[in-house]
Amino acid sequence: MDAIVPLVRNLIGIQFEDIPPQVHAATKKSVLDTFAAMFAGTNAQGCPEVVAQALEWGGKEESTIFRSRRKVPAFLAALANGMMARAVDFDDVFEPGTMHASASIVPAALAAAEMRGGLEGREFLTAVTLGIDLMCRMGRTHKIPSGLSGMNVTYQYAAFGCAGVVGRVLGLDEEKMIHAMGLAYSQTSGNSQNLLEGTLATRFCQGLAAQAGIYAGVFARGGLTAAKEVLEGKFGYYPVYHRGQYDRRHLLEGLGEKFEGVHVTLKKYPCCMHTHAAIDAVLDILAERDLTPDDVDGVMVKVNQQGFNFVCLPLEKTRMPETIPQAQFSLPYTVAAALVRKKVFLDDFTMEEIRNPEVLKMAQRVDCLVDGQLEKDFQSYVSPAVVELRTKKGERLRRKVLERKGSPDNPLTLQEVEEKFRRCAGFAQPPLPEERGEKILDFVENLENQKELLSLLQFFA
Repeated sequence: MDAIVPLVRNLIGIQFEDIPPQVHAATKKSVLDTFAAMFAGTNAQGCPEVVAQALEWGGKEESTIFRSRRKVPAFLAALANGMMARAVDFDDVFEPGTMHASASIVPAALAAAEMRGGLEGREFLTAVTLGIDLMCRMGRTHKIPSGLSGMNVTYQYAAFGCAGVVGRVLGLDEEKMIHAMGLAYSQTSGNSQNLLEGTLATRFCQGLAAQAGIYAGVFARGGLTAAKEVLEGKFGYYPVYHRGQYDRRHLLEGLGEKFEGVHVTLKKYPCCMHTHAAIDAVLDILAERDLTPDDVDGVMVKVNQQGFNFVCLPLEKTRMPETIPQAQFSLPYTVAAALVRKKVFLDDFTMEEIRNPEVLKMAQRVDCLVDGQLEKDFQSYVSPAVVELRTKKGERLRRKVLERKGSPDNPLTLQEVEEKFRRCAGFAQPPLPEERGEKILDFVENLENQKELLSLLQFFA
């Protein structure tokens, strides 16, 4: 039996009451965190252009584009909103799979719920929980790291997860849900070349995955068939994309009893997670020592191989990023920004700021190195860092961070997520009125008790 069968049965069989309260709490934090990222991404490069094109195409008014009162076909809303959720790299991540968990799932669920004419809050919460769980289970399976394979599994797993969440919202039965998964497989894509070149497709592909979920669920509901041995057939996902190198156990172990969403990392900084431990380390040092950029002679940052591949190469580009995505995936730039500005937030990733001469000068003094011990500890600590800062007085200040702020073992509190939401809403274009933001916070806090999810949409515009 292909592993997709028990996975699908879990997707359609689990009810709200079957999920522990702490899992629901984690999902609500992820939903709120995704809304924060979407507000921050409303005016990010590429997003207004995609929104404008979606509105120009128009069509059946099914689902709302975020921060707009305009409705478009659900697949276009999912595309635009998914791109916004990923655009500023502030959405959550699942460390074991090195992938983004909620940025496609939440927009796809919202678009599907509005398309079907409404949904209770607890059913939305359940659907999102199960979609994230499926995606993260897949994220644990692959044995070839994305940084080495050249693929970007975020978009591939998101297509499956979104097909699951849309299928759940639309009420698909087992047979049609399996076809939805086959249709998702037919749309899987994603590569790491966009990361290397710092292109806007990095964020666009997150929207494509949400769109793929809408396509998969809707067409499966209408009777379109697809491969049933989706994951493990002769030419299924794992044999084709991963050369058969995967751990099946992670797909099914504890299915319906353990939910992977509790292991998702919520970001403290709007940049690649492989930079966060180093940023934490720098800010810890600065909290103890009142250093200025002129006091710093150089910085050595030690990371594991995967982190090195993602945010340190090629060194000449990471020290001198030309685009915002390149800056978001640059360890030298983010460390330099932390040293110069003593913080890292959304306003550090604008075209003006990534050309800041003082920050770029500091970035030239940041060196990166693969640390053998951190590499050995990879299974325990996905993205740790050791920062060694040299002052011009000859001092060496060292800080090691294994669990960065926001990780499952060092999580953001609900209050910290709420504050992140408020700050991101203030960066929206135009900024969200404070009273609407507070209504969204209250709505999400009581999501399981909301009789109609769609009443939330009035506060987004």
